[in-house]
Amino acid sequence: MRHRKLSRRFSRTSSHRIAMMRNLSISLIEHEVIKTTVEKGKELRRFFEPLITRAKEDNLHNRRLVISELNSKEAATKLFSDLGPRFKETNGGYIRLIKAGFREGDKADICYVELTCREEAEKELADDAVIEEKVEKDLEDKVSTKTKEVEAKEPETKEVEAKEPETKEVEAKEPETKEVEAKERETKEVEAKEPETKEVEAKEPETKEVEAKEPKAKKEKSKESWWSRFFK
Repeated sequence: MRHRKLSRRFSRTSSHRIAMMRNLSISLIEHEVIKTTVEKGKELRRFFEPLITRAKEDNLHNRRLVISELNSKEAATKLFSDLGPRFKETNGGYIRLIKAGFREGDKADICYVELTCREEAEKELADDAVIEEKVEKDLEDKVSTKTKEVEAKEPETKEVEAKEPETKEVEAKEPETKEVEAKERETKEVEAKEPETKEVEAKEPETKEVEAKEPKAKKEKSKESWWSRFFK
């Protein structure tokens, strides 16, 4: 039984836990703000804050101890040159945890781990990151509300679509009326042409009478005897 044992194991071996704390500490020294779970952030406080207290006094012994804990000379140099003098007058409380909701998937508690004394430019970057997350959440909420409104309006659109076939039928009838008007115009033109056809029909009997007179002339010529050609 693990009575009165307060350490967090994180379902990892001791070497794995130490490597994880080293990586988190190096990232925090480099960026001065990181995002991780609440439990890891609380455990990181126990590992990282003693390093800053040692970085307040820059000597060879403290440097060797910090390098042995971090296994990173670059992080140790920034710790002694920048962070140590920055926290020279503060007595503890070098890290701040800001809760940031829950992680998607396993719903683990998420938090931002940041240094209490940070540079202004880096503070602005972290604040911008927090603001962007809030803006994304607001956009998601707005999109969800809009989708609900659209779903509510869909029945109205269906009713409008049901009315559209009636309008199409009316539009289909309009060409029929145009065809009727065109036929009426044609009938009027035909009626206007009928008197001309009657005049032509009246002239046709006269031409028949002329044709009837022509055979008489032919008959008169035929009465001449065949002897007349010798006496011409």
